[in-house]
Amino acid sequence: MIGRIVSCSLSVALALAVVPSVARAGAGGADTPDQARPVTGDSEEHNPYTGNPAAIEEGRKLWRKTGCYSCHGGVAEGGVGPSLVDDEWIYVPTDKTLFKTISEGRKGTVMVSWSKELKPDQIWKVIAYIRSLYQGDPKKIIW
Repeated sequence: MIGRIVSCSLSVALALAVVPSVARAGAGGADTPDQARPVTGDSEEHNPYTGNPAAIEEGRKLWRKTGCYSCHGGVAEGGVGPSLVDDEWIYVPTDKTLFKTISEGRKGTVMVSWSKELKPDQIWKVIAYIRSLYQGDPKKIIW
């Protein structure tokens, strides 16, 4: 389990280091959990939970529960894995790219797939949490 957490955390760190984070109120037309549209997975182009306070809180809890912090730090500031709160990313930081990285992992890195442990809506909520922590240049936000 520890190896899985470390491996996952490193992978998520690398993948998420590619995607800066920020919260946008009302993004995706979902202001409350009851208004959220069904989440189907990586066919989504944009996170339906971005800016949703309840989803961000659930994403924070999932971040802790799955051990993302072991590589990315308690508030995604980086550690073994890269910071997820800045605007320096390896990959284009779209919602879809981040979802795919968390879901499928990233070859050639320690980022493992989380698709067996997390449902698509849970992955989106983790992404919403990461986005809410963004401290980079607002002009670089593309999600």
